[in-house]
Amino acid sequence: MTEYQIFNLMHVGFIQNAMYFVGMVLLIWLGFRMANNIYNNAESNMMAKIFTSLFCVLVAAMMFNVQQIGAAILGTAVASLAEIGAASADRMQVYLDHPLGIGGIVQTVFVLLVVVFQLAIIWNKKA
Repeated sequence: MTEYQIFNLMHVGFIQNAMYFVGMVLLIWLGFRMANNIYNNAESNMMAKIFTSLFCVLVAAMMFNVQQIGAAILGTAVASLAEIGAASADRMQVYLDHPLGIGGIVQTVFVLLVVVFQLAIIWNKKA
């Protein structure tokens, strides 16, 4: 496989992953809407809070998975480039090793921050 073909496959994988990411953003938005509705309704029952919390945690888990799939796409491309001896493999490896990269620690902390924020909205009472 040529370097061009590897990059082409990587970009095709990123297109699909980006579509999943857009879906996750919409589900996160929906989680915030549901959390806000619970927060603003003093009569919200316990089942609504439990199911909304479960929804938000599952969306966060799926978002984390989308990020890890993106990191796997990039990792596979880097490994394939290194296998054929492409000079771009070393440059691409920098993206894998960077904490701000796809599936890195910063993205993981961000997902955790979002779900904690949603849960705080759900379980706190309006003043």
